[in-house]
Amino acid sequence: MLTATLRGLIAHRLRLGLTMTAVALGVAFLAGTLILTDTIKLAFDQLFGKVSSGVDSVVREKSAYDQSVGVALERPPITAAVLPAVQAVPGVAVAEGRVSGYALLTDTHGRAVTAAGGAPTQGYSLPQDQELRGDVHLRTGRAPTSATDVAIDATSAEKHDIPLGSTIRVLFRDSTREFTVVGTIGYGGEKDLGGTTAAYFDIATAQKVLGTAGKYDEIDVRAVDGVSADTLSKRLDATLPSGAEAVTGSQVAKESSDSIKKQFKFLNVMFGIFAGIALFVGSFIIWNTFTMTVTQRSREIALLRAVGATRGQVLRSLLGEAALLGVVASAIGIGAGVVVAMGLKLLMDAIGFSLPSTSLQLHARTVWLSLLVGTLVTVVAAIVPSRRATRVAPVEALRDAAPTGVRSTRRRAVIGAVMCAVAVAAVLSGLYGGSGGNIVLLGLLLAVVGFITMAPAVVRPLAGVMRRPLLLRGLPGELAHDNAVRNPRRTASTASALMIGLTLVISMGVFAASLKASFGTILSTSTSADLYIASSSTQAEGFSPQVTRVVAAVPGVAVASATSFGEARFAGSSTTYSSVDPTTVDRVLDLQTTSGSASALGDDGVLVHTSVAKSHHWSVGSRVPVEFASTGKRALMVRGIFDDKSYLNANYIISLATQDATSKDRLDSAALVKLESGVSQSEAKAAIATALAQHPDAQVLDKKGYEKQISGFVDKLLAFVSVMLLLAVLIALLGIVNTLALSVFERTRELGLLRAVGMTRKQVRSMVRWESVVISLIGALVGAFLGVLVGTSLAQSLKGDGITEVAVPVLQVLAYIVAAAIAGVVAALGPARSASRVDVLRAVVSD
Repeated sequence: MLTATLRGLIAHRLRLGLTMTAVALGVAFLAGTLILTDTIKLAFDQLFGKVSSGVDSVVREKSAYDQSVGVALERPPITAAVLPAVQAVPGVAVAEGRVSGYALLTDTHGRAVTAAGGAPTQGYSLPQDQELRGDVHLRTGRAPTSATDVAIDATSAEKHDIPLGSTIRVLFRDSTREFTVVGTIGYGGEKDLGGTTAAYFDIATAQKVLGTAGKYDEIDVRAVDGVSADTLSKRLDATLPSGAEAVTGSQVAKESSDSIKKQFKFLNVMFGIFAGIALFVGSFIIWNTFTMTVTQRSREIALLRAVGATRGQVLRSLLGEAALLGVVASAIGIGAGVVVAMGLKLLMDAIGFSLPSTSLQLHARTVWLSLLVGTLVTVVAAIVPSRRATRVAPVEALRDAAPTGVRSTRRRAVIGAVMCAVAVAAVLSGLYGGSGGNIVLLGLLLAVVGFITMAPAVVRPLAGVMRRPLLLRGLPGELAHDNAVRNPRRTASTASALMIGLTLVISMGVFAASLKASFGTILSTSTSADLYIASSSTQAEGFSPQVTRVVAAVPGVAVASATSFGEARFAGSSTTYSSVDPTTVDRVLDLQTTSGSASALGDDGVLVHTSVAKSHHWSVGSRVPVEFASTGKRALMVRGIFDDKSYLNANYIISLATQDATSKDRLDSAALVKLESGVSQSEAKAAIATALAQHPDAQVLDKKGYEKQISGFVDKLLAFVSVMLLLAVLIALLGIVNTLALSVFERTRELGLLRAVGMTRKQVRSMVRWESVVISLIGALVGAFLGVLVGTSLAQSLKGDGITEVAVPVLQVLAYIVAAAIAGVVAALGPARSASRVDVLRAVVSD
């Protein structure tokens, strides 16, 4: 039986190659994801290890909990008065204060130097002691020593053509100053720290522009020879005042690395989902392939049964064939995963999402997990067809041809219809019955499964719709239709693979269109602003609060109201919040406050969304327990309850002053501008743009410009997701090639007879191509329907979170359907050529 298994694989090289390709592509995505994420993790470990390699111990204030700010954890500053006491501790060789904060570089033409992918734009103090710097070293020039000196990261210097000796402006939260570039900084072998931009100053200057006079963010300590980092940290900890702590430099590096990796954890989840989709689509091809080959090999299997093979042996033989195919394909996929990892890295760079790099990491975990998943998917997909093969009776060996009977699809149609009905009920319950978004997602998933189940029953009706146009193609078109509906199960399973891919692509397109349409509606209904101040780049963290003050001073501007955001723990749960200016927000933003007022926020108040207030039984005057990472626990009083969170998209709103008291590096995320009566919008926009000439981190936009900026960002994300999902579509097209190739082999005698009675090679090729188009269009039409259903349902389920409009990009959906038909023609080229070359005499002769 083992010999029969191996010979069965070798004898069907085309089937073997196409099926292995489908499995290998899915495994390649999985392996590539694991390789890329492992590489990113190591890169961050190496980067932060290099930065902290010269520091044995760090003295700092304790934080309430770990919360990332840029590439560090947010915590309160430590008083400079602690430094002399630290320097006096036995075992301390050198101790220096360190400061960091927001600093945006500009080039020699005054343009903002923004970091890729939204990475922080940071400023730091450069230690005087070279050993304390670790692997943060000068690549060119010298260290900053005066109030006018700055050293910048090598990447910014090279990409933006900033030579040594240049005079540039650096923007801080509350000021803008000119500096002379005296050096460029590297990090070991890297030219930047994980995609961030960096400006380095001497400690006195850094305290003035980045921090607070008389305070440091931390104190870095180097031990004398012979004293370990642990020993030194314990000595320091024993002498520090309450609220301060001493930890080892390696611990700080690990904390920073873990914090950044936690922020990138979504990559693992996102890429893992795409890999799962690719493997799921590939499983349809495997199932279809084994189903067809079992039918085609019925005589072979019957002969095995006739000479004594048991059902168990036949089952084990076919599953062994699937397992062997899965192992080999997975091994190929692992090799291809290295290429996929590099491609994913390039794709992330292309959309502006910069990631640190190091040598690609192929761990043993990646190898065995990829082999296991790929093999399991292949074997599981082959179980049902293999079990069906065990039912082949020995008498089948006497048949002249393989049986072509097709079982009724009525039961599957009923089951699928019931599942779809339950899915519709679940979606409606989630959307309008208050059951929640999770019920909507489960309902949509059940709907997709239901359509897959009942797909064979809809093949004939959908193909019937296409029959009339196909008749215009003459006999090849009519035969193409008949071939497509001859075996509805086979056609349905082949089309289902394409259906899933297009469902996901189109649903994302609908969701993105709804998001863009909603933003325009929100600006019209929720705000009364005439102009908007936004970051110069959608990837930037925000802009300096001084920008809003500059805009407010422009003649003709009645009010400029800034908004910002942050993260804290409200009532024990970590969540984001928005912050506003209580004195101006009501003039530009309609929060639909049902009780209380935003103007009453002060520095100890909070506005709470209606849904949250109801769940916690809060009303105006209630106390809300809040915990900020840098300042710890406090209670904020509910000053108002609001209904409309479409613009700010937060359940909690505090004042800018409250956020400033808890975060030293707060930036404005946007500002809404209202003009005085009678002031021309175009003239005011020009005046504001002139005023912002010295602030390249921000720009002024009208309503259309603001919508365009957000739409461009959404389109970029949609393009990224679509590229990821195209792999599933590619695998689906391979499935069509596979099905047609096997179908041609199965119909060799039929094709030979058609040729014998006068059908030309051109007509045979046309017949196979139109059959492929029918299969592709069935998958595309059902995929388009489900995609619109899923996309609109998702948009509707998020109505309370800012999605106010549901939009369907009709032209885009039609383009996908046309593209599917064209792809069907391309997929059929090889099988059609093979069909046209069938030997007429051999086809009509019985074995």
